Amino acid sequence: MGADLFIGRRAEWTEIRSLLGRRRQLTLTGVAGAGKSTLARRLADAMEQTSPGYVCLLDLSEAPDDLPGLTGTLARALGVRVRPGTSAFDAVAVELLSRPRMIVLDDCDRVAGTAGVLADRLLREVGVLRVLATSRQRLGFTGEHTYQLGGLSEDEAVDLLTELAGDGLGGADPAEVCRRLDNLPLAIELAAAAPDPAAADLFADRPDAGRHGSMGAALSWSHDRCDPEERLVWARVSVFSGSFDAEAAQHVCAYGGLAVEQVLGALRGLSDKSVLLAEKDGGGVRHRLPNTVRAFGAALLEDLGETEEARRRHRDHFLHLSTRATAGWRSDQLGWYHRILPDLANLREAAEDCYARPEERRKGLELVGNLWFLWVCCGRPALGYELLRRGLDLERRPSAERLKALWVQTWMSIQRGDVEDAERTLAECATSDWEGAVDLVPYVSHFQSHLAVARGDVGKALWLIKDARERHRSSGDVFPGFLPTYTVVATGMMLSGEYARATAVLREGRELCASYRDYWTLARLDLILGLAEHILDNTAAATASVRESLRGARMFDDDICLTEGLEVFAVIAEGDAHDTLALFLLGAAATARENAGVPSLRSPVLTELLRRSEAKLLARNDREEHDRLIETGRSTDLRTAVEHALQGLAF
Repeated sequence: MGADLFIGRRAEWTEIRSLLGRRRQLTLTGVAGAGKSTLARRLADAMEQTSPGYVCLLDLSEAPDDLPGLTGTLARALGVRVRPGTSAFDAVAVELLSRPRMIVLDDCDRVAGTAGVLADRLLREVGVLRVLATSRQRLGFTGEHTYQLGGLSEDEAVDLLTELAGDGLGGADPAEVCRRLDNLPLAIELAAAAPDPAAADLFADRPDAGRHGSMGAALSWSHDRCDPEERLVWARVSVFSGSFDAEAAQHVCAYGGLAVEQVLGALRGLSDKSVLLAEKDGGGVRHRLPNTVRAFGAALLEDLGETEEARRRHRDHFLHLSTRATAGWRSDQLGWYHRILPDLANLREAAEDCYARPEERRKGLELVGNLWFLWVCCGRPALGYELLRRGLDLERRPSAERLKALWVQTWMSIQRGDVEDAERTLAECATSDWEGAVDLVPYVSHFQSHLAVARGDVGKALWLIKDARERHRSSGDVFPGFLPTYTVVATGMMLSGEYARATAVLREGRELCASYRDYWTLARLDLILGLAEHILDNTAAATASVRESLRGARMFDDDICLTEGLEVFAVIAEGDAHDTLALFLLGAAATARENAGVPSLRSPVLTELLRRSEAKLLARNDREEHDRLIETGRSTDLRTAVEHALQGLAF
């Protein structure tokens, strides 16, 4: 970091001081530019001021990479005279035994193995010694403790950038600039010194940037420490966006003489050298290149002439993954949702890459259409709608892929409440004579019934949904075909005033959903059942059903169902005279709808009940208190409001 400026690392400072109080050794690791040396030296200065003579700081950036030479360097730093016939190690050990000391071995990368041997021997011989080391990789001795240093917190990164750049930021968003720089102190310093920090070239040499003239110099240094397989994998994995797993890395990287086993070994090596960041999730370990490291790898890949091949393999892998996902969703909804979600950035990049190539746009539509469950069921409608619209605008030739995309967009438009768009795309589906269009016939009737419900044409809706159900059943399409039709049937019955009959149909649908493990539709049916039970004055049953719906929808991040769930719960709470909770939930639901960008297609039954409940709440509550509770709900995020509904908490 430039000059004496040191901003941030408050949490890390406290944690490392605590660790050094409990452990005799700690190695700070992390990607190039994270500020390992700066933090270690600041810690050393603070300890030295408290206990003069306690700290010995040793810069190993130019130290000899052999044990006698490295030990001699330490002896000179300690001011130890090595008498003839006495080994340097013994002389250093005697000196360190005289009183408690801490040795800071800074910048061990070039001599990591040797530094590890020396640190291990000293710690064994000198019981009062502590060792703090900095290195992009572990020193590698038994019992070594490591602390990985990443970027600054967002607030700290912004503080550093604004302090260094001053007015040079212009109108750029400092938080966005810092995110692009991985919140790394060195990257922020280099960007701040550029004429335009938002577009700074971090790989340009800068003589006054300290030990490394640029991020390029720092990363080149890391690159030089890698073996040939690690360098090749570093370049090839730069095509990933966000994190990736070992399976994806193998598919993208294992070609041109590089075997799968070598790819796996290179991933481990790059993680050890802090080039790759390892992140654990429920599915195992995933890897990620920081943005700056990824940009460096992309330049290497371009120099190798392999960019096109690596990107093709990336596209093929994620297209195949989307095909597996759309098939797997039918039998393991939650499993495939959590399997596919971490790769959302890669899936988007693969689709965008297809769209950029006229000959592959159909593949892009196929990929996006395969992921219909993410866009329709799992709270990602904005991204799905954007990708579908772009793909359909770019690829207008009739095809099975285009029809599937139109089918998905129709369903999404219905959910978004965009009846006009749904009718337009549905008309194209209905008039298509492309091979495979016959598979869409049941869905045309299915979606037309949804639109009929929205228009209040109950008779037409029930006739259409009957046709759709018969066709879905005969084709064996249980989900997403047959089971979701229960929502239309039940809503139509409720619009006709047949509430008891609707509850019977909903319970039948619930049993089928449970038997087929269609938990997403189950949450939707529970919501409608809660509404029907409320109308029948079965408050306890209504409350239980809506809570089951909220729990189910929460598993899928289904914000549409969660928002409607809050509204139904507010109606139930108002009917049971729990006005405080009802007003709070109405406020939270209103904000959730606004944040969604477009209104979802709310059931006409719920719309009327909400109108009545809101009028009653306004009539029997003081206006100031009414508005205060609504505003409290409006300032509460959706997940917190859902938890209040589940717990029945009032204010």
